[in-house]
Amino acid sequence: MSVEKYWIGKDLDLEDLWRDFDDGAGYMQKVANSQLHLLRMTFAGHPLNLPLFDLEVVFKTVKGTFHDVKAECLTREAYDEAAPIFLYRVDRGSGVFEFLAQFDPLMTWIVALAAAATWYRNSFAADQKLDKERLAFIRTNFPNASVHDVQAYIKAWTTFGRRRVLHRLISQQLGQVEVSQAPHRPSESQTMIDMHFVVELEHHDKR
Repeated sequence: MSVEKYWIGKDLDLEDLWRDFDDGAGYMQKVANSQLHLLRMTFAGHPLNLPLFDLEVVFKTVKGTFHDVKAECLTREAYDEAAPIFLYRVDRGSGVFEFLAQFDPLMTWIVALAAAATWYRNSFAADQKLDKERLAFIRTNFPNASVHDVQAYIKAWTTFGRRRVLHRLISQQLGQVEVSQAPHRPSESQTMIDMHFVVELEHHDKR
């Protein structure tokens, strides 16, 4: 994508874009028939007097890396069954982006994001300790996570290949990541779990 295409819409193939939209009814139905959890990401630096300059790049980075995590970490069967992640809401001026996704692939992506946030860790033993702490956090707060889920989370933590791209997402002043403890129901209040290990930066390599 050229700079002009991204920033001003020059040479966008809008007919092709709408054809892709029309062909996506199956994806929408898949999402509509799924139990979805709310993902809330809060970024700093979104003043009310300016447009959301980073909306497209944040949205597409989440969408693209979410797919890549599914493809890399889930079994083929689980990948085929998993629905995409969809943007649910953006609160103007607040830096709050909300998405809806199924729990298993969402939590796998969360662990991959946390792995990207931990830019440097001192030893393999320290890695194991951090992994166990984070996985224990997930199992404690989301007791329905299965053994297979945990295996996917471990794989996401150790092998996910797009950390550099996720670094860019984190660098947009990502300050908080939360996931609804139960499937999302718009008419009900949500208990949000703060996935604090994603944005704890004390282990970052600041060189």
